[in-house]
Amino acid sequence: MRSAIRQAYRRHLRGGRTEASLLATVSYFVTLVVVRLYTTWVPAADVTIGGTHIHHAVFGIIALLVAGVLSLDEVHRLPRSILFGVGAALVLNEFALIVFLKNVYWLPQGSLSIFALLVGLIALGVNAWRSGAFIREMADVVRRSQ
Repeated sequence: MRSAIRQAYRRHLRGGRTEASLLATVSYFVTLVVVRLYTTWVPAADVTIGGTHIHHAVFGIIALLVAGVLSLDEVHRLPRSILFGVGAALVLNEFALIVFLKNVYWLPQGSLSIFALLVGLIALGVNAWRSGAFIREMADVVRRSQ
């Protein structure tokens, strides 16, 4: 199955115009799942510097800025797309914190972050959907392996 995925990737995506979009979408989704699971299971594991809690939106903003700087000279296209997906997920996961300027992650207002995450996922998903031939082939590979 792994070789079939590799071959489909080479055939449909490698070097193509939708490769970066699909990588950004996958990295966004993976980051979203990991961060949501982590904050749910390990709520006391904070990053603190000098006694100040650093929200993961800060790391997302840094990732987005680095991806933006790299895009100015159009270098490192694929790592940049992954960095963009990770950064976007980290920022949108704490969107309500940015809007309300207080930690509302586990309060009803925190649902604004869920909405922002879904809008981001839909936007990246629509963009990645242009990789339809690859996605269809992957669905066939999964079906055949069952």
